[in-house]
Amino acid sequence: MIIDDISYALPLDNYIQIESIKKQIVIGHTGNKDMRHVIGWLHRFNKKYKKTAAFTIDKAGIIYQHFDPKFQSRFFNDVDLDNKSIVILLENQGWLEKDVIKNEFITWIGDIYKQSSDIVDKKWRGYTYWSSYTEEQVISTKILIEMLCKEFFIPINPITHNTKIDNTLEEASIIYRSNLNKNYTDLSPAWDCNLFKEQLELK
Repeated sequence: MIIDDISYALPLDNYIQIESIKKQIVIGHTGNKDMRHVIGWLHRFNKKYKKTAAFTIDKAGIIYQHFDPKFQSRFFNDVDLDNKSIVILLENQGWLEKDVIKNEFITWIGDIYKQSSDIVDKKWRGYTYWSSYTEEQVISTKILIEMLCKEFFIPINPITHNTKIDNTLEEASIIYRSNLNKNYTDLSPAWDCNLFKEQLELK
Protein backbone atom coordinates (compact mmCIF):
# COMPACT_ATOMS: atom_id res chain seq x y z
CA MET A 1 0.00 0.00 0.00
CA ILE A 2 1.29 3.44 -0.96
CA ILE A 3 0.48 6.35 1.32
CA ASP A 4 1.10 9.87 0.06
CA ASP A 5 2.63 11.68 3.03
CA ILE A 6 3.92 14.64 1.02
CA SER A 7 1.14 16.24 -1.07
CA TYR A 8 -1.02 17.34 1.87
CA ALA A 9 1.37 17.06 4.81
CA LEU A 10 0.53 19.56 7.55
CA PRO A 11 3.05 21.88 9.21
CA LEU A 12 3.69 21.54 12.94
CA ASP A 13 1.26 24.37 13.76
CA ASN A 14 -1.66 22.21 12.55
CA TYR A 15 -1.29 19.27 14.94
CA ILE A 16 0.29 18.40 18.28
CA GLN A 17 3.63 16.62 18.19
CA ILE A 18 3.06 14.61 21.34
CA GLU A 19 2.93 10.82 21.14
CA SER A 20 0.03 9.01 22.80
CA ILE A 21 -1.25 5.46 23.11
CA LYS A 22 -3.90 4.83 20.46
CA LYS A 23 -6.91 2.74 21.36
CA GLN A 24 -9.41 3.40 18.59
CA ILE A 25 -9.88 4.54 15.01
CA VAL A 26 -12.61 7.06 14.19
CA ILE A 27 -13.87 7.35 10.60
CA GLY A 28 -15.59 10.50 9.38
CA HIS A 29 -15.88 12.41 6.15
CA THR A 30 -14.72 15.76 4.81
CA GLY A 31 -18.04 17.39 3.86
CA ASN A 32 -16.54 18.68 0.62
CA LYS A 33 -14.45 17.69 -2.39
CA ASP A 34 -11.06 18.34 -4.01
CA MET A 35 -9.28 18.26 -0.64
CA ARG A 36 -10.77 21.64 0.23
CA HIS A 37 -10.86 20.68 3.91
CA VAL A 38 -7.06 20.67 4.02
CA ILE A 39 -6.90 24.12 2.44
CA GLY A 40 -9.30 25.27 5.16
CA TRP A 41 -7.12 23.77 7.89
CA LEU A 42 -4.10 25.66 6.59
CA HIS A 43 -5.80 29.06 6.63
CA ARG A 44 -7.95 29.10 9.77
CA PHE A 45 -6.93 30.46 13.19
CA ASN A 46 -3.92 32.35 11.84
CA LYS A 47 -2.67 29.11 10.22
CA LYS A 48 -2.62 27.31 13.59
CA TYR A 49 -5.87 25.36 13.25
CA LYS A 50 -5.56 22.02 15.01
CA LYS A 51 -8.95 20.38 14.40
CA THR A 52 -7.28 18.13 11.85
CA ALA A 53 -7.11 14.43 10.97
CA ALA A 54 -4.16 12.12 10.40
CA PHE A 55 -5.51 10.74 7.10
CA THR A 56 -7.82 11.51 4.20
CA ILE A 57 -8.92 9.00 1.57
CA ASP A 58 -10.13 10.66 -1.61
CA LYS A 59 -12.80 9.40 -4.01
CA ALA A 60 -10.19 7.54 -6.07
CA GLY A 61 -9.02 5.68 -2.97
CA ILE A 62 -5.72 7.55 -2.64
CA ILE A 63 -4.59 7.73 0.98
CA TYR A 64 -3.07 11.01 2.16
CA GLN A 65 -1.26 11.21 5.48
CA HIS A 66 -1.37 14.68 7.03
CA PHE A 67 0.76 13.87 10.06
CA ASP A 68 2.18 10.80 11.77
CA PRO A 69 -0.72 8.97 13.49
CA LYS A 70 1.35 8.47 16.64
CA PHE A 71 0.79 12.19 17.24
CA GLN A 72 -2.53 13.92 17.88
CA SER A 73 -4.70 16.90 17.02
CA ARG A 74 -7.73 18.56 18.56
CA PHE A 75 -10.24 17.09 16.13
CA PHE A 76 -12.83 16.49 18.85
CA ASN A 77 -11.78 19.23 21.29
CA ASP A 78 -11.77 16.48 23.93
CA VAL A 79 -8.29 15.75 25.26
CA ASP A 80 -8.97 12.13 26.23
CA LEU A 81 -10.70 11.30 22.94
CA ASP A 82 -8.09 13.11 20.87
CA ASN A 83 -5.22 11.38 22.66
CA LYS A 84 -6.49 7.85 22.06
CA SER A 85 -7.94 8.25 18.55
CA ILE A 86 -6.61 8.05 15.02
CA VAL A 87 -8.95 9.92 12.68
CA ILE A 88 -9.51 8.92 9.06
CA LEU A 89 -11.63 11.17 6.83
CA LEU A 90 -13.25 10.00 3.60
CA GLU A 91 -13.71 12.62 0.91
CA ASN A 92 -17.48 13.00 0.67
CA GLN A 93 -19.89 15.93 0.34
CA GLY A 94 -22.36 14.57 2.86
CA TRP A 95 -26.05 15.39 2.89
CA LEU A 96 -27.81 16.99 -0.08
CA GLU A 97 -30.97 19.00 -0.64
CA LYS A 98 -33.16 18.53 -3.71
CA ASP A 99 -34.27 21.56 -5.69
CA VAL A 100 -37.54 20.19 -7.08
CA ILE A 101 -38.11 23.12 -9.46
CA LYS A 102 -34.70 22.83 -11.11
CA ASN A 103 -34.46 19.08 -10.54
CA GLU A 104 -31.01 19.54 -9.04
CA PHE A 105 -29.27 18.48 -5.85
CA ILE A 106 -27.48 21.07 -3.75
CA THR A 107 -24.71 20.42 -1.23
CA TRP A 108 -24.82 21.79 2.30
CA ILE A 109 -22.55 24.67 1.22
CA GLY A 110 -24.79 25.59 -1.73
CA ASP A 111 -22.90 24.01 -4.64
CA ILE A 112 -24.73 22.08 -7.36
CA TYR A 113 -24.04 18.37 -6.89
CA LYS A 114 -23.17 17.04 -10.33
CA GLN A 115 -22.92 13.31 -9.64
CA SER A 116 -26.68 12.76 -9.49
CA SER A 117 -26.36 9.08 -10.41
CA ASP A 118 -24.61 8.15 -7.17
CA ILE A 119 -27.04 9.69 -4.67
CA VAL A 120 -28.32 7.54 -1.81
CA ASP A 121 -31.95 8.10 -0.82
CA LYS A 122 -32.50 7.36 2.87
CA LYS A 123 -34.01 9.46 5.64
CA TRP A 124 -31.64 9.86 8.58
CA ARG A 125 -31.00 12.60 11.13
CA GLY A 126 -33.22 15.10 9.37
CA TYR A 127 -31.91 14.60 5.84
CA THR A 128 -32.91 12.38 2.93
CA TYR A 129 -30.25 12.50 0.21
CA TRP A 130 -26.58 11.61 0.56
CA SER A 131 -23.44 11.62 -1.53
CA SER A 132 -22.13 8.08 -1.95
CA TYR A 133 -18.76 6.67 -0.93
CA THR A 134 -16.78 4.85 -3.61
CA GLU A 135 -15.69 1.24 -3.72
CA GLU A 136 -12.10 2.49 -3.96
CA GLN A 137 -12.58 4.29 -0.64
CA VAL A 138 -13.94 1.15 0.99
CA ILE A 139 -10.95 -0.89 -0.16
CA SER A 140 -8.39 1.72 0.91
CA THR A 141 -10.09 2.25 4.27
CA LYS A 142 -9.92 -1.48 4.95
CA ILE A 143 -6.23 -1.68 4.04
CA LEU A 144 -5.32 1.41 6.06
CA ILE A 145 -7.21 0.21 9.14
CA GLU A 146 -5.55 -3.20 8.99
CA MET A 147 -2.15 -1.51 8.85
CA LEU A 148 -2.91 0.88 11.73
CA CYS A 149 -4.39 -1.84 13.93
CA LYS A 150 -1.25 -3.92 13.48
CA GLU A 151 1.09 -1.00 14.12
CA PHE A 152 -0.73 0.34 17.20
CA PHE A 153 -2.04 -2.97 18.58
CA ILE A 154 -5.67 -1.92 18.16
CA PRO A 155 -8.08 -4.87 17.99
CA ILE A 156 -10.07 -5.15 14.77
CA ASN A 157 -13.47 -4.71 16.36
CA PRO A 158 -15.60 -2.47 14.09
CA ILE A 159 -19.01 -1.17 15.04
CA THR A 160 -22.01 -2.27 12.96
CA HIS A 161 -24.01 0.96 12.86
CA ASN A 162 -23.62 4.74 12.62
CA THR A 163 -25.91 5.80 15.49
CA LYS A 164 -24.88 7.26 18.85
CA ILE A 165 -23.51 5.03 21.57
CA ASP A 166 -22.56 5.98 25.11
CA ASN A 167 -19.30 4.07 25.57
CA THR A 168 -17.48 3.70 22.29
CA LEU A 169 -14.48 1.82 23.64
CA GLU A 170 -16.56 -0.89 25.26
CA GLU A 171 -18.58 -1.55 22.13
CA ALA A 172 -15.95 -1.19 19.39
CA SER A 173 -12.43 0.01 18.64
CA ILE A 174 -13.27 1.11 15.08
CA ILE A 175 -16.13 3.60 15.08
CA TYR A 176 -17.72 6.40 13.09
CA ARG A 177 -17.91 10.04 14.14
CA SER A 178 -21.71 9.77 14.14
CA ASN A 179 -21.39 7.24 16.99
CA LEU A 180 -20.13 10.05 19.21
CA ASN A 181 -22.90 12.60 18.81
CA LYS A 182 -26.38 12.57 17.27
CA ASN A 183 -25.61 15.86 15.50
CA TYR A 184 -22.86 14.33 13.35
CA THR A 185 -23.86 12.91 9.97
CA ASP A 186 -20.68 11.05 9.14
CA LEU A 187 -20.45 8.44 8.15
CA SER A 188 -23.82 8.68 6.45
CA PRO A 189 -26.29 5.92 5.46
CA ALA A 190 -24.39 5.72 2.17
CA TRP A 191 -21.81 3.60 4.05
CA ASP A 192 -22.68 -0.04 4.73
CA CYS A 193 -21.42 -0.56 8.29
CA ASN A 194 -22.31 -4.26 8.46
CA LEU A 195 -20.65 -5.08 5.16
CA PHE A 196 -17.53 -3.17 6.15
CA LYS A 197 -17.33 -5.11 9.42
CA GLU A 198 -17.59 -8.37 7.48
CA GLN A 199 -14.82 -7.29 5.10
CA LEU A 200 -12.53 -6.27 7.96
CA GLU A 201 -13.05 -9.52 9.84
CA LEU A 202 -12.71 -11.70 6.75
CA LYS A 203 -9.61 -13.89 7.04
